[in-house]
Amino acid sequence: MPQLKLPSRAASVSDLLDAATALFRMTLAKGLPAALFGILLAALPNMYWLTTGKPMDPWHPPRDAKFWALTLVGLAAYQLLAAILMLRQRAMLDGAAPDLQRETATALARWPMLVITAVLAGIAVFAGALALLIPGVFLLVCFLLLRPVVLFESHGPFQVLLRCVQLARPMWPKVLASTVIAGLIFFVCVIAAAAVLGILKLIIVPFGVQPAAISAFAAACELGVEAVALVYFNALWLVLYSAASSSA
Repeated sequence: MPQLKLPSRAASVSDLLDAATALFRMTLAKGLPAALFGILLAALPNMYWLTTGKPMDPWHPPRDAKFWALTLVGLAAYQLLAAILMLRQRAMLDGAAPDLQRETATALARWPMLVITAVLAGIAVFAGALALLIPGVFLLVCFLLLRPVVLFESHGPFQVLLRCVQLARPMWPKVLASTVIAGLIFFVCVIAAAAVLGILKLIIVPFGVQPAAISAFAAACELGVEAVALVYFNALWLVLYSAASSSA
């Protein structure tokens, strides 16, 4: 398997995105199953809420205990599967063959730290946004490196957060620009997919296809797009982490 040379800290935003795209293409087929399961488990609370027939109001969160239990389970499972995906991407980047047993064992060992630091990072970003918007945005961008720092370094929870800031600060504008550009590309792809589904719906409805079947197909497509996005953004975080960790 050919090895991909990752850019250094001095690389341009274009070089960083090109490397992320190359890693994404290299690992999409092998990484998509983990991404699909991760996205599916993260969507469990929404799927459950749909079965209640009640509308979701972001300003008035549900008080259903099952909803919040599924939310916690879904987020924790998502962290585990996203970690397995990143470990697989790192292994393939180094020219090694995927090994689900090894990747799962490593991810399970770091899983509690992933969950704890994700919660701490969320609290820090929220506090920074409340105190003043700019600190919250600064921390949010720094914590994009959270997963690779937890997986590939050994630190305590608060040291992980500090390490993310230390790594991201010298190239913070590049991390932000790479993320915004990648996000815009993903947004355009989502809009294009929605347009295609809308056209498809107009074409097949006259043939007697049930609206429920169309909605189910659209939901499946949405999960698929989100899974592909997870593979890409995992690759981007890995590239940014590697560049931030380099000496040049």
